[in-house]
Amino acid sequence: MKLWPVAKAYIDTHLQLKVGAAAQEARARRRLVYAVRQAYREVPLYRRRFDEAGISIEQFRGPEDLHRLPFLTKADVQANFPGDIVARGAKLDRCVHSATTGSSGKATNFAFSEETYGHYLACSLRELSMVGYRPWHKLVYIKYSAVPQPSAALGPLFRTAHVPSMVPVEEHIARLRAERPDVLIGYASLIYEVARRASDEDLRYIRPKLISLNSEMSTQEQRNFISERLGCPVYDEYSCEETWMIAAQCRHHNYHIFTDNVWVEFVGPDGKEVPPGEIGEIVITGLRSPVMPFIRYRIGDLGRRSTRQCDCGIGFPLLESFEGRADDAFILSNGGRVPSLKLLNTFTTFIKSDLGLMDEFKLVQTDLGKATVLLVKGPAYRAERIEALCERLQSIIPEPIDFTVELVECVNDPGTVKHKAIESRVDPARVAASSELESA
Repeated sequence: MKLWPVAKAYIDTHLQLKVGAAAQEARARRRLVYAVRQAYREVPLYRRRFDEAGISIEQFRGPEDLHRLPFLTKADVQANFPGDIVARGAKLDRCVHSATTGSSGKATNFAFSEETYGHYLACSLRELSMVGYRPWHKLVYIKYSAVPQPSAALGPLFRTAHVPSMVPVEEHIARLRAERPDVLIGYASLIYEVARRASDEDLRYIRPKLISLNSEMSTQEQRNFISERLGCPVYDEYSCEETWMIAAQCRHHNYHIFTDNVWVEFVGPDGKEVPPGEIGEIVITGLRSPVMPFIRYRIGDLGRRSTRQCDCGIGFPLLESFEGRADDAFILSNGGRVPSLKLLNTFTTFIKSDLGLMDEFKLVQTDLGKATVLLVKGPAYRAERIEALCERLQSIIPEPIDFTVELVECVNDPGTVKHKAIESRVDPARVAASSELESA
């Protein structure tokens, strides 16, 4: 791809860090109105669905009208790509293409213009600039495939190196020793394993100035361990393949929502915004991708909006907390949810207090009132401590759960990169429908 779209976007996105909160919100509202109206004009799927919903697009005024628009799901994208979800006249052979399978195993394809892709790359660099990255630092990322970069060489500036995520941790360590990153980016579970397995000799060569974790939920305890072992600050970012950067931590470890890239809603079961501080499903609308817009896209995550302002001076609004994926949260019989982070932190407490109790774990809600704990025993495994763990889990789930413990050799498919420690196999829609029938 060409250098100019990335260079232009790099300057623009970094200038946004100087814009105050009120101006940021006003700009984001204008971008939102433009993105929604343009999607209606140019993309057959949105024109058809908005017309079916009886929406007059010229009367769409901004965030207050978003609840009137239908949601977009991953299944919608899969069923309509490329014919109905790509803008009329878009030249796909000139676009940057990407794809994901997620947990479904079914491919979801995306297409971005070079200008959009340049903006996404620049947003990723801005996230790192917020916490200390500079153009002369060497950036090394652990990812399943290499990220397309501008073809022009820039000498000692913007150097990057790719380490494949699917290789064994021993190879990760060897490659990182050879690359000597200033900035390390990657999956939380993989970098955590590097921190656990690297020797003191390895760490003479692996000495990053900062680390950015992505693609998986990580706990503060995990980030603290990585930071202590590798001797640098660790930050978290929140993104998806479809729109890239959604939010990222600043030096104060607060998550800033990048409203120059996405508009984020936190919605309840009725599809409307929940009050700040309450858990809602995260729904995003992309503001920078006219070739393939994502309007009210359900990405399956839960979070809380904040009304606080950060002392760092960045004007982007704050995400109070990221509560994990909706399909990771335990579903209650009344349709409520127990966020996966609460469950994950319970395991972390026992891992810290009982060293060697377990090497790996996974908690799976198999049905309402039923859950399975998959465990790889550690050298200091004790059954009574696992019973205590289940009792602690029960104390934070407000209805009875029948826990089954299974001792296994490995809790995750060796072919997967992302590791889900908490998973619910209960369909929340089925539970909600059942609850409505009972109340009627």
